[in-house]
Amino acid sequence: MAPSFLVVDVSNSFTKIAAVRSGRLCKPERRATAEVDRSFALSLAARDSEMPLVLASVVPSRTEIFRTVFSRRLFLVHGRAPLGFPIDYPKPAEIGADRLANAAAALHFWSPPVVVVDFGTATNFDIVDGSGAFCGGIIAPGLDLMTRYLHERTALLPEVRLSEPKRAFGRSTAEAIRVGAIYGYRGMIRGLLEGIRRELGGDRWTVVATGGHAALVARGLPEVSGVRPNLTLEGLRILGQRWLSAGDRRERLPPDPSPGAAANPEGCERREKRGTPFPGAPRSPVGDHPGSSP
Repeated sequence: MAPSFLVVDVSNSFTKIAAVRSGRLCKPERRATAEVDRSFALSLAARDSEMPLVLASVVPSRTEIFRTVFSRRLFLVHGRAPLGFPIDYPKPAEIGADRLANAAAALHFWSPPVVVVDFGTATNFDIVDGSGAFCGGIIAPGLDLMTRYLHERTALLPEVRLSEPKRAFGRSTAEAIRVGAIYGYRGMIRGLLEGIRRELGGDRWTVVATGGHAALVARGLPEVSGVRPNLTLEGLRILGQRWLSAGDRRERLPPDPSPGAAANPEGCERREKRGTPFPGAPRSPVGDHPGSSP
């Protein structure tokens, strides 16, 4: 029987939590990371008292809360954990846990090479090369961060709700900001993807988008083959199943790198066919990649 466990993705702005039951990712809940305190972690532990937790966190204070509350039930994603794929990166400890989870999901659903564009507080490009290794990426300011900073650092420019512009230039201040934000951001994404393609070579790339603004931005980018809103959680599911199915959970617990060692509408994930972001890209999704652990 497939193991049941919890997956938690702690980002700077929001935290996503979901259960994995019978090998399927159930509908996640989301809350502001500022609200994820010890009381919340204790309530989560009490609600699912026997379930292990697989955690990807980029907020050290929240990592410590979950480490303290879940203790030996915690599986922490980091660059020295047995991830099931190689890491070709000078300092693996610097790689965000969410980026490693994205790479795990990318290798599960698509044949490499793959680029995951994760639209969060920062927009991350997570690159898996043709050999199936995580080889690096790009970190850019997130769309909300850009527009909020524009509002905060000017006297008269309003903070606007982001939506698809209706024309190529604005006929009001708010509309002009939307055009600059959405169209300008798409131009940045397109240029960065082209740079990746030139640097690594080949046309057989798949590009997938995830994160809060993925659907809005990706709809105008033919380079992006699809949007997977919960891709990071899916990566945590894949890693959790690998670790928990490998034998005794205590022996498979990924080593703690810290000093002191302290979904879809139905609620479950589905596989999808890949698209063709670059000419000639193969379409078949694949299973777990057999790459070696770092």
